[in-house]
Formats: sequence, C-alpha cells, structure tokens
Amino acid sequence: MRTSRRMLKDVRRAAFVAFMFSAFINVLMLSTPLYTLQIFDTVVPLGSIETLVIITLIAAAAIVALALLEIARDLILLRASVWLDHELGRHILQNRLKLGAQAQDIRDDARALEQFHAFLASPAASIVLDAPFVPLFLLALFALNPVIGSVALAAAGLLAVAAVMQTLLTSRLQKESARAHERSEKWWRTVASNGQLAGAFGLVNGVSAQWEHYNRSHVGAAYSQGKRSSIIKSFARSVRIGSQIALYGFGAWLVVDNAMAPGALVASAILLGRALAPLEGLVGSVKSIRNVMAAYGRLKSLPEDADVPALSDGGGALRGDISLHDITYYYPTRKTPALRVPSLDLQPGQSLGIVGPNGSGKSTLAALLAGAMGPTTGSASLDGLPITKWQRGDCEAPVGYFADEPLLLDGTVHENIARFGDLSLLSVARAAMRAGVHETLQALQAGYDTPVGHAGSLLSLRERRAVAFARAVSGNPRIVVLDEPEIGLDGASMKRLMRVLENLKSEGVGLVIATQDPKLLSLVDKIVVLAGGTVQSMSNAADFVRTTAPLKIVEAAAEASIEAQRGSYAGS
Repeated sequence: MRTSRRMLKDVRRAAFVAFMFSAFINVLMLSTPLYTLQIFDTVVPLGSIETLVIITLIAAAAIVALALLEIARDLILLRASVWLDHELGRHILQNRLKLGAQAQDIRDDARALEQFHAFLASPAASIVLDAPFVPLFLLALFALNPVIGSVALAAAGLLAVAAVMQTLLTSRLQKESARAHERSEKWWRTVASNGQLAGAFGLVNGVSAQWEHYNRSHVGAAYSQGKRSSIIKSFARSVRIGSQIALYGFGAWLVVDNAMAPGALVASAILLGRALAPLEGLVGSVKSIRNVMAAYGRLKSLPEDADVPALSDGGGALRGDISLHDITYYYPTRKTPALRVPSLDLQPGQSLGIVGPNGSGKSTLAALLAGAMGPTTGSASLDGLPITKWQRGDCEAPVGYFADEPLLLDGTVHENIARFGDLSLLSVARAAMRAGVHETLQALQAGYDTPVGHAGSLLSLRERRAVAFARAVSGNPRIVVLDEPEIGLDGASMKRLMRVLENLKSEGVGLVIATQDPKLLSLVDKIVVLAGGTVQSMSNAADFVRTTAPLKIVEAAAEASIEAQRGSYAGS
C-alpha cells in the first residue's frame, strides 16, 4: 500500500541522489579556474602548445560531464516533481474523501502539494542543492590567497545576512498578502460563477465594492512586501558587485606586490562568482523556500491512511442493519446541536420516514444515515461499522444518497451516474430507467453524453435532480436515502416517483425518506418526527398514521417544535 509518508520518503531519496549529483557538479566547476591557472602559470611561461591542447581537452571533457550531470540532476528533480504531483495528489484526494475531511483541508493539502511540486521543478531547488558547497569555493579562494579569501568570506557573510533579513522583514507580509489574496479570489470566483443571478439580485455595485475592499488588503500587503524584497535584493546585488570590485582591487595590489600570480587573480574572480551565486539566489528565493518548507510540513503531517472495509470479507454479503446510538451533531458555526437522536435501528429492507418542519434536522439525519457526514458524538453504523467508512470504501457504496441539493461534477451525464467509474452505457441507462428518469435524460441534446458543466450549471434543476436520482440507485445499493424527493414534481411526476420507490422496496432495498409530503409516508415502516433537532416521537408507520391525520403530520411537528423552544426559553 502506497502511503503519503512512503511517497515523501521516495522523493527524499530522489533529492539525495540529486544532492550527490550537485556534489560532482560543484567539483567539476573547479575545472574552469584550474584551467585558467594552468594557462597563465604553465602554458604562457613555457610556450607549450602540447600542454595547451591537453589541458583544453581535459577542460572540455569536464564541461561536457558537467552539462550531462546538470541535465541528469534536473531530470531527477523534474521526474520526482511530476511523479509526486500525480501519485500523492490522487492519494490525498482519495484519502481525504474517505476520511470525510472538510473542504478547506482538502484545498490546503492541494495548495501544499502544488507548492512542493512547483519548487522541485524550479531553479530554486538547484540553488538549495548548490548552497552547501559554497565553503568548497571559499576554501579554494583562501588557498589562492588569504586576503582574497577574506574578501569572499565577508561578501558571503553579508549575503547570508541579506537572506535572513529577507525572511524576517517579509514573512508576516507574505502571510497577510496570501490570506487576503485567497479571500478576494474566492469572492471573485463565487460571484463570477453566479454572475447572472448576482446581476438579477441587484448585487453589481455591492459585490464589486466588497471585492475591492478584500483586494485592497492584498494589494497593500503585496506592495509592502515587494518594496522590502526589492531593497534587500538590491543590497545583495550591490554586495556581489562590490565584492568583485574589491577582489580585483586587492588582487591587482597583490599582483603588483608579487604576492599573487595574474592567473590566480583571474581564477579567483571565477571562484568568487561561483561561491556567491547560490547565496544571492537564496536571497531571491526566500519566499519560495519558506513556502515549500511550510508545504512539506503539511504534507508530512497528513492524517493516517483511512482504514476502510471491503464489501465482503468472505463471511457473507452485506446485510443492511443500520443502528444509531446517542447521536449528537454540531455544525461548525453553531453552539447548539443541530441534531440529537438517542437510538434508532433499522432492519434489512425496512424503510424509514423522517418528518418535521423546516430546520427540524431532517436533512441532517438523512445525511448521517447516508454517511455524508459522521456524528460529533455517538455512532452511526451499518452492519457494525461506521456508515461513513462503508461509503468511502474501495467497493461500491452500499447506500445510495439523493440530497436535496444535487452535487454534479464537471463531466457528462453518463460519468456522473457511473460515479466516474467504468459502468457501461447500458448499465447507466438501466439505472436511469430504475429511477424513472430515462426519458428526461435521453431527451437531452447529446443524451447521456451531454456535458453537465461545473456543478451541473448546463442543466436545469429538474435535469440535475434526475441525474442525481439515477446515480443514487445505480449499482446495487442496500439502502437509498432521499432528502425531500418531492421537490419540484407535478402530479404525474409524483406518481412516477411513488412507483419507483415501490419497486425499490419490493426488491428489498431499504428506504429512508425525509419529506413533508404525507403521500410518501405510505411507503415506510417507521416514522420519526423531528422538531428543533430532537426526536419528538418514533413509531411504526401504521400506528402513526392511525393516530395522526396525514395532512396534520407536519403541522403537529411544527407545534412540537414551538413547544420545545418555549420550554428551552422557560428553562433559561
């Protein structure tokens, strides 16, 4: 099994190999100053053409080897980058979905992977790999002359100080700019994806003014950061140029004083440029290095791989027993629980009706039974294992879920019904027929090959719900959860829905129907009445309908909700 930590370990191995290549590259970089020394100290004084030819061939071979090693190092980093982006990207998305992670966590993981992937393939990675070999060139400069070595060491120290200054002076501004930019971009995308509605709602001036307010924070922080970075990079460039001038000045003085050969001066200039290049590069790459360190830290701390069950472990097929015990669920933005259920059990093939007024917790309970989210406390299990694990397993989801707001992904109708799997067109059409929506989908411009667009934007609400319903019954679900399936249906469509649900029930499929339509309650075996997020009553459907007039079910739940709120006010 390939885990995120193993993948990062593989990338570290590749980075170590690239580092070893960098060692040979930097050693071969000494060939140019050595060649210069030999020209001035051996070839010119002796006038030996044979020596010139030999050392030129050696230098040429070193340069060819250097080029090949650089190509190999860059390809190692590039392949590691591309491989990690593909393999770890898929693993993160798959594992996060299995764990039921929040959308923001998935986006942050994707951003961290993108930053790490981009860094490995960028010149900044080579700069980081070359930086540890700066002392090699400084030692070579000291070997040529201590004065020249001291000049180089002082310049290297100043560039290191510039890199530290870049980190200290721009770190906070970079974070502020990134947060503000993300907020303004999110606002822009939200408005742009709903542009027609925003215009129809009269939001044109308001949303543009709000975006300007968000973007102003980003622009201000980005400008301050850019200004400081520009000053520090100019300082670093001045240090490099100044050190070259100082080297030539001191070198000329030493040559005149016969303390240094002219060839050593030229070699020193080449060595100085090579010693200072990675340090100056670090000053300009502080932002990307800081980002990649944070990204690597996030990728390294990814949660453990999800432990999901197989549909069958050899001991028999899935039975379909659902059990809820001491359920409490809190939405992240609420202090009070959105739902509390002491206990609820459904036998295989049994059907449940969930009724109550708007805001009573019907959709929340349906989502918990469908495994769309897990309870804050308590347990929601299917055959003894959490429903969320079954739904996120490597097998076919045993629970089909038809939410009140259908989720469609960019692709075709076929792909969405097949859950982007390998279902044939015939299997997809059978699922649509089973859901009673084949005629609706077949009437689309390209039938099942019709693109749905981002979030189903190219389809009408009726067509989106048809695709979502067909997906819910696709395959062989043991339970189908429907959240207010009657929305938007006329009389004929409602009769067709009733026939579809009756057929599903006759096949032994358990039904969970959250509804405000009393007609659908004739299909269920148990009824739960919710009010204010709590269970007001739970009984067999026959007893419930006998004691409560069907048309009064929702009104009774609403009255129970009002009484519950009055009781909470009185208690407070």
